Amino acid sequence: MIYLSHFIDSNTPVYGGVNNEITIDQIRSIKNGNTSNNSFFKFPGHIGTHIDFPFHFSLEGKKSSDYPPSFWIFNDVGFLNCPLEEVKNNIQKLSSNIELLILKTGFGKNRGDDIYWKEQPVIPADFAELFRNKFPKLRVFGFDMISLTSQLDKSEGKLAHINFLLNYNILILEDMDLNQLNNSPKKVIISPLQFKNADGVPCSVIAF
Repeated sequence: MIYLSHFIDSNTPVYGGVNNEITIDQIRSIKNGNTSNNSFFKFPGHIGTHIDFPFHFSLEGKKSSDYPPSFWIFNDVGFLNCPLEEVKNNIQKLSSNIELLILKTGFGKNRGDDIYWKEQPVIPADFAELFRNKFPKLRVFGFDMISLTSQLDKSEGKLAHINFLLNYNILILEDMDLNQLNNSPKKVIISPLQFKNADGVPCSVIAF
């Protein structure tokens, strides 16, 4: 088993390069004479490896608490290890029964640099229709880039979000840790942080 999600810390990249978005403070410490260690965490919902829900782009869209536990277990997983320009050809090799599609572009290697949020490749909005036509059971699309919206083309990113989340009912799993993944997992479990009625939340992802 491996994690396909990043641990959140003070160095976690933030979309747009915004500073001071993450606060991790130890408010009680055994070293300081307290009876226990206690921490305070403050961070946006769209941080680290996280899920985008339809409510992110529509007031009528589904929220975090609208999905049952069974939704987050994936027994048919598709895996692509290729740049974006090769996706359209390579998906033809995958089973049409997949429920989760994972795309490893290799761009995740830049996660420690500003290029990760400044210059990520543009994900075409028409991928949503392409994926839905090929994979009728697809529930989630995940990848190793910080967002479905690139800073290089925000209009295309907005349209991509609307297409995936609203028009084709495919959730988005952003900023995955795919460094150790080289083959399609047999099973994946996504465990979103259980905030009620959220438009997006960090999550843990485990591959078997």
